[in-house]
Amino acid sequence: MISDARVLVTGGGGFIGSHVAERLADENAVTILDDFSSGEEAHVRSFPADRVIEADVRDESVVRSAVADHDVVVHMAAMMGVRRTLERPLEVLRVNLDGTRTVIEACVESDVDRVLFASTSEVYGDAPDVPYAEDDVKSPETNYAVAKRASERFVRAYSETHGLDHTILRYFNVYGPRQDSSEYGFVIPKFVDRALSGAPIEIHGDGTQTRDFTYIDDAVDCTLAALGPAGRNETFNVGTGSETEIRALANAVADAVGDAETVHVEHPRPYVIERRLADVSKATSKLGYEPEIPLSDGIAATVDYLEAHRNHADCRTSQT
Repeated sequence: MISDARVLVTGGGGFIGSHVAERLADENAVTILDDFSSGEEAHVRSFPADRVIEADVRDESVVRSAVADHDVVVHMAAMMGVRRTLERPLEVLRVNLDGTRTVIEACVESDVDRVLFASTSEVYGDAPDVPYAEDDVKSPETNYAVAKRASERFVRAYSETHGLDHTILRYFNVYGPRQDSSEYGFVIPKFVDRALSGAPIEIHGDGTQTRDFTYIDDAVDCTLAALGPAGRNETFNVGTGSETEIRALANAVADAVGDAETVHVEHPRPYVIERRLADVSKATSKLGYEPEIPLSDGIAATVDYLEAHRNHADCRTSQT
């Protein structure tokens, strides 16, 4: 954890970024940079207007000016999601690669103390052995994963040639309040949204594929710990070390909502990865990280959040 630092969070209007920014703001002066193409302005309403910069992370002049006033940069801005990767593959590459290059070059120019780069478990691809440790062979499968892996190398290269201190975090299936439940969203909020709307939860294939689902509070705890001295010039997995089958996840969401059914569908899914599981022993030993939120509790919190927002939206609609 850091304190009394000036911190810039790119992508601070997004799911993980907004939670990280809020927690950092307890002890630091935090500024957010986001174009709100996927993040939401509602997520940053607690920040003063002069602490929120609406801009594309590839805008070199704006990024250079923003970075210049800060000690630490948390680079969360990214274009992600399987559907976006399929529909706009070149844009996914450009946003993620050019955005990272712009941020890192600005950090070197302004001699910031540290940059934290948000990477992804997808850099491991379909590696055969689980759990994945940080030094395992990487075989990214998607444009998004390739861009993140290349960005990791870019960050390390600038660290070696320019002395830029860095931290790289590979997040494993983080979920919780504020995560996108739209058609471009992620599995848990999409499951919850379907269940709340009375539609069956769709399980693609037999549902035996597994993921390491990490509640947002645990992910933020690990992120803040990694910003401390022990995280300097290190790479960490951010997960739980526990894997859950998708069919078990669907049943857990159905139970949490209380009146939902599940259905198996055979629609083809691109980039199917059978298992993905984090080895978090490095984060535990070096950072003292211990994930605490059980999946059932995290799902319940996600259901409560999405239900409240659904009811709020219904109320606003009825008044117009």
